[in-house]
Amino acid sequence: MKNNRIRRTLMIAVLCMTLAGSAALTGCGQTTTENSAVVSASSAAASTVTLDGADTDDSYSEADSVKITLDGTSAKAEGDGVSIDGGTVTIKAAGTYVVSGTLSDGSIVIDAGKDDQVKLVLNNADISSTSSSAIYAAKCAKTIILLAEGTTNTVSDGSSYVADSSDTETDGEDLPNAAVFVKDDLTILGEGTLNVKGNARNGITSKDTLIITGGNINITSANHGLTGKDNLHVSGGTLSITSGGDGMRSTYSDETDNDKGHVYIEGGTVNITSTKDGIQSEKNLTINGGTVNITSGSGENASEDVSRKGLKSGYAIAIGGGEVNITSPDDGIHSNDTLTVSGGKVNIKAGDDGIHADSSMTISDGTVTISEAYEGLEAETVTISGGTLDITSTDDGINCAGGDDNSGFGGMDGNMKFGGRGGGMNDVSDTAALTVSGGTVYVNAQGDGLDSNGSMDISGGTIVVNGTTQGGNGIIDHGGKMTVTGGTIVGAGTSDMLEMPDDASTEYTMVALFDNSQAAGTLVYVTDSSGKVIAAMSPEKNFGCFILTSPSLKSGETYNIYLGGTVTGESTHGYCSNGAVDGGTLFTSFTLSDKVTYVNSSGVTTYTGMGGKNFDRGQMPSGGMTPPNGMTPPDGASMPEGMTTPQGMTPPGSSDQNNT
Repeated sequence: MKNNRIRRTLMIAVLCMTLAGSAALTGCGQTTTENSAVVSASSAAASTVTLDGADTDDSYSEADSVKITLDGTSAKAEGDGVSIDGGTVTIKAAGTYVVSGTLSDGSIVIDAGKDDQVKLVLNNADISSTSSSAIYAAKCAKTIILLAEGTTNTVSDGSSYVADSSDTETDGEDLPNAAVFVKDDLTILGEGTLNVKGNARNGITSKDTLIITGGNINITSANHGLTGKDNLHVSGGTLSITSGGDGMRSTYSDETDNDKGHVYIEGGTVNITSTKDGIQSEKNLTINGGTVNITSGSGENASEDVSRKGLKSGYAIAIGGGEVNITSPDDGIHSNDTLTVSGGKVNIKAGDDGIHADSSMTISDGTVTISEAYEGLEAETVTISGGTLDITSTDDGINCAGGDDNSGFGGMDGNMKFGGRGGGMNDVSDTAALTVSGGTVYVNAQGDGLDSNGSMDISGGTIVVNGTTQGGNGIIDHGGKMTVTGGTIVGAGTSDMLEMPDDASTEYTMVALFDNSQAAGTLVYVTDSSGKVIAAMSPEKNFGCFILTSPSLKSGETYNIYLGGTVTGESTHGYCSNGAVDGGTLFTSFTLSDKVTYVNSSGVTTYTGMGGKNFDRGQMPSGGMTPPNGMTPPDGASMPEGMTTPQGMTPPGSSDQNNT
């Protein structure tokens, strides 16, 4: 499903580094291309842009400035360095220029020396062009647009340009294509307001580095809202963007120059409503502060054929602070390589993956809430050492797998794999891994709660899973190796697909198999022989089993499981770690023996379901397997003896298949 995925041979070196003001990230290594170009994830932790005094100094001297007064279709200037030809005002020298008034059909053109710096102070200026950019810096080392305090300024272009960008071999890369178009560096700051209307294509474009440190900037654009080709750096101000393309982006793609192609946000407020991606970075995308609100894939032209992600990066994504709120019909956050969260607050509603990384995902701190998604977290490797994650998904909560993602917008691919890269009965990866050493993870999934198509290693933290009520999925699904040496796992869901920790684990696990499905909200709790509550949970969905892995479970000890009653104390998603219970009916008593002990109403029992050890993963039980009726195999394929399909389901390739 991953639209417009950038495929490279370049691998990103994941270097040890520390995000400013956040926890340290770990993991070292590097891979180079044949030309030895290496892109470091450390550049996703700190901006490659260094601000100078001019980027934050919003003062200016009236006495030392050239005053430009706009008057309909003409203008006048008080001072040197300006030429006026009808509605075209050309600035030819370094300095400060204060612009006020209205220009109904014209533009401000900066054509100064290649090493010059021009400060353009907008003081209640309204500039409209019917045939080009309203502000066009053709030559100038650095253009500074200062929005004077208390002023409202407007710039807009026409619906088409005389020098149309589509007429050039480079698709207009060096010709004006935005209401504000700057060939070199651009900084916007101040305490005033700037309203930008990009009627032809884009709102604001810098061909080099674009820096925003202040101002109230409102952009409406036919295509992209804000572009800093080399780099885009936001550390202040308020940005409100409505775009027919991407909201914000950096597009420099040359892999030999690692200092370019990045988006970095460390302050301010960014509000984006985009038809395509909210924020798109050719290389690294970093958020270390501020507030970012994104609604992507909106508008009449929001085709499923284009990328409509919230945050998208060709290399690494790092979130170390601030608040990020995303609503997207595609992935909420998508990295073509690595992703780290080491602080901040992230809230996502997504039509596909909540957070996706093609390679590795590391979460060490912060709060991540995925309230809607097909799959919550998806990467080849997911490592969680801290923070709080709250995931609701229509398929897997966390999915670790290698290879291509065939999940689409939630469905079954042609290889009969549920849940994208995970879920196939033979889909086991040597590289996929889920590692949890700390933090708190809440999952409410209709697919697998935790799914690693390789290894699963739990050494700390708390994991709570409200699992599926559907067959073919489980609370936990792994590729044959799961080791638990610390932490707590609590889960409830269906009992037909259980995969548990292996004997190498040092912690013990108990699994209660109920005779009948229990209604959502029914309290289930476990006590030791002294009556101390080990764990209590009121699952959010109907459930047929309850699992508990805990350092409090000891071999040879006797435990009691109760159903019903009430619990007092703080709970999240039904799990109460330190509550007091009252009432309930004894379901069973048992003595813990094996590393995984299954119990029913009669005491210790055995488990022989799809995830049990009575047959190897990837093999059908001897004698065939009979799932619910109604399923037939894909064209040209045959089912194992005795196996039919779920009632009402038609296989891929059939005429009745819903391809939406």
